[in-house]
Amino acid sequence: MVPLVFLAVLARPAVTLDSLLREMASLEALARYPDYQALQATSYNRESVRWDRPGWFADSDGTGYTREESIDGKTEWVIMEHQGPGCITRMWTPYFYYDLNDHTGPNVRIYLDGEAKPVIDESLIQLVQGKGSIEPPFARPTARAGVCALPIPFAKSCKVTMTAKPFYYSVGYRAYPTGTAVRSFSTTRYRQAKAALDAASKAFDAASRFAGRSGGTIPPGAHLRVSYSRDAPGGALTGFRLEIPEARVHPDILRSLILVLRFDGEETVWCPVGDFFSCPDSLHPFRTMQRQVTEDGTLTCRWVMPFRRLAEIDLLNLSKWTVKDTLSASIEPWKWDDQTMLFHAAWQPDDIVPGTPFQDWNFVDIRGKGVYVGDSWMVLNMQPNTWWGEGDEKVYVDDAWDKGFPTQFGTGSEDYYGWAGGVLPTRQDEFSMPFGANVRVGGLDGHTLGYNVNTRTRGLDAIPFSKRLRFDMESSFGVDIRNPWNLLGYSVATFWYARPGSTSNREPEPKAAAKPVVSLADLQKRSAAIRGGQ
Repeated sequence: MVPLVFLAVLARPAVTLDSLLREMASLEALARYPDYQALQATSYNRESVRWDRPGWFADSDGTGYTREESIDGKTEWVIMEHQGPGCITRMWTPYFYYDLNDHTGPNVRIYLDGEAKPVIDESLIQLVQGKGSIEPPFARPTARAGVCALPIPFAKSCKVTMTAKPFYYSVGYRAYPTGTAVRSFSTTRYRQAKAALDAASKAFDAASRFAGRSGGTIPPGAHLRVSYSRDAPGGALTGFRLEIPEARVHPDILRSLILVLRFDGEETVWCPVGDFFSCPDSLHPFRTMQRQVTEDGTLTCRWVMPFRRLAEIDLLNLSKWTVKDTLSASIEPWKWDDQTMLFHAAWQPDDIVPGTPFQDWNFVDIRGKGVYVGDSWMVLNMQPNTWWGEGDEKVYVDDAWDKGFPTQFGTGSEDYYGWAGGVLPTRQDEFSMPFGANVRVGGLDGHTLGYNVNTRTRGLDAIPFSKRLRFDMESSFGVDIRNPWNLLGYSVATFWYARPGSTSNREPEPKAAAKPVVSLADLQKRSAAIRGGQ
């Protein structure tokens, strides 16, 4: 008898470049549980072998690779390889190769299905910045780096090599179940996919329309609730817009106005509005595919949020100000099935972290079945002319934590968010793109003093989990801020979808939300007290 699982795989339509582009352009796709494993190959330091052993916080994450091999008598450095059907979903590298003046570096070669000739053979630096064979917006520059998000599917296998010793890199990819039909990438198929490429490009910047408007005045301690119900089972909140003009005058409102979402009675979102929209301290205009903030205090969310019969949006005012809010939302029909998931967002409030000892700072720990789709991280830096982010992301899926090593191991905080260091950032390094943004660079000293905000949201590189997902960010500062009195302030909002009944280690924190965002003066005062006590 043929296993039913295998028959189900055979029944699925083939994965193609066109189908992946349609999935990338679809905000609805993330709300259904997928059939792939999300993996990542990076240049992390291979001295890190297990979270409870020496070397776990080793820096110098720019030279790791899988192995060297000889191809046609010349050495190539293998940086990623996979046996079985899959798809490369994201590639990143800095815009320099060991030297800030080398903006070309070696070629990347992508070999598919055991073929001797690579389908891509060109400068990795030029490729990810959209200056090579893959055009914007699917490859584009960020800040001293580039990100290529064009899907590169393969039917049997994939091997990615460099023609010289690798520098910092990240290759995200999907592993599909055995038997999944995949039509492999080729330059010819890329040229033939123009219609799908154009459609996806337009979807990245599509405007949202909201059918209804409601709102009111919310005094301190009060809340405003709007409910949406359906007689027939199956609906989706396909987006909402908040207009909060007072936030321009009283930015504390952004931390103390709480967004609460409930679907069929299950509370899945409890998060300050500002943190949800990557603006915990003040309004920072930016735009990604899922969220947008404008200078006038308009906040737009485009994540699709399914429910069976009832969706509730609750705005709880924990600030000392009266808030005048206008809410617009859109509700569409949704076919509810066993793959449908509820949208979640959670908040980890301000935490003061010392420069030593190193630690893995936990974003979130989720139990259940779902897909991780992004985060927004704020770092308050109190040290002038210093860099705050050498830490690597470490993502544990299902049993990975028990085995002692993450499913995904990154190379640096700014690398995770799609840009690169090399020099101290300035306000000129702020950018937005469909799946991420360097929302704010402190700027009080011309560099990173003050609030720094980054966000990343996921499309084809979303991370499915069947039992558990734990996301840690290594709290490993720059070499100039590694003393107990070198303090940083952290807070984070995390976003995921999950089947009903999932839980996380993040609970509502009304007392923390009622307080102003931790200030630079407060951090400096605490630092002085620690240093004086040494």
